[in-house]
Amino acid sequence: MKNKFIFLTKDSLKSKTGTKAFKIVNVFLCILLVALINLDSLIKLFGGDFNELINIYVIDEAEIYDDIETVMNDSMFGMLDSYNAKMIESDKTLDELQKEIKEEESDHIIIHITKSENESIKEIFNAKVISYGYIDTMLYQSITTALNTTKASLALNKVDIDQQMLADINAPVAIERILLDETLDEDEEMLELIASIILLVFILPIFMLIITVVQMIGAEINEEKSSKGMEIIISSVSPRMHFLSKLVAANLFAIIQGLLIFAYGIIGCIIKFLVTGSVNLNGTLEGILGSAGATGSGASMVSKLMQSGIIDKLISGIPVILLLIILTFVAYTLFIGILASVTTSMEDFNQIQTPVMIFLMAGYMLSIYASLFKGSVLLRIMSFIPFISGILSPVMYMLGEVTLLEMFASIVLLTGTIFLLYKYGLRVYKVGILNYSSSNLWKKIFKALKTKD
Repeated sequence: MKNKFIFLTKDSLKSKTGTKAFKIVNVFLCILLVALINLDSLIKLFGGDFNELINIYVIDEAEIYDDIETVMNDSMFGMLDSYNAKMIESDKTLDELQKEIKEEESDHIIIHITKSENESIKEIFNAKVISYGYIDTMLYQSITTALNTTKASLALNKVDIDQQMLADINAPVAIERILLDETLDEDEEMLELIASIILLVFILPIFMLIITVVQMIGAEINEEKSSKGMEIIISSVSPRMHFLSKLVAANLFAIIQGLLIFAYGIIGCIIKFLVTGSVNLNGTLEGILGSAGATGSGASMVSKLMQSGIIDKLISGIPVILLLIILTFVAYTLFIGILASVTTSMEDFNQIQTPVMIFLMAGYMLSIYASLFKGSVLLRIMSFIPFISGILSPVMYMLGEVTLLEMFASIVLLTGTIFLLYKYGLRVYKVGILNYSSSNLWKKIFKALKTKD
């Protein structure tokens, strides 16, 4: 009997992993993940206009080039560097520069600064920004900001303000943030937001894997029923063994696919290391910080993240989170296996799987809203609900909304749900897999639930 179970499990797993579609999809996934991790290197490999140095030629007739250069280097250096731009004081005439740029159709820029005809503070100097084509909006704004800042500085100098006083006027406001709750950290809000975003990156593949497994179980069971192969299988093994083999094979497939995705990520990081000599995790986290609206130095934010207790919390919670995720997969495969057994075609299955998709979408959407509605009683309650807890509870834990003990409570509730699904779902499965008629089907299902094993 044990050999039959192993054979059924292997056969089911082989039907999922041995197909051309599985191989093609995984080759595509591998290429996609490696490409995304090495996207900057790929862009540079194909080259483009970004490789060409953009010279910002300054024709200075007002003798203020040093002031503009100081402003540009102090506040706009990052912008110039990102655009591969360089500011140069030119000794050529305006006509000569314009002729060169026009003939070469280059992206170089000319800033022509002339003295103002009047002596008013409003017009200390005039400026023209000349280019062959359009200038990127951010770069143009950087140039205009530098010119305006220089003009403001010269205007203040012109009214004979003391340099120390001028420095004091331009100095930023010293803001000290005070939290009356001494248990809170001033950076905790930002760090929790970062943690929730990072965790959602890992939740998304789990969400996609559950959808894939749900579709595969439904397709496999309906294929066996439509080909009448189910009758041959059930004549050799018990419905219980057939049911368990489907569940084990589906969850093994999810584990294999998850490990493959992880391996593709490792391959991408190795390639990035070989190409660039380093894997810039700081750059990745800086991108996450930027999308989250966090401000400040990327290295500083990463340092704060490492020094906070969030990483320790994640490490201590990993075993519980993994157990919760595995049990969530088991619950979904049980539920969908039961539903698939009572259908007679893929069309019926696509309709009957709606409850599964609702639970999945609810868990995923609630996990996104978790960081926006901290302290929500509803979200706290939903983190204990089976089918939803596997996606929502880890995010709530990282936000400090639930504890490890409460995640254990979610595991207990989910385990109880799995037990009930198996006990009563098996009765429905026995009736459904050999039923090829949809008439009075629900009556048969309810009748099956009342019968004893």
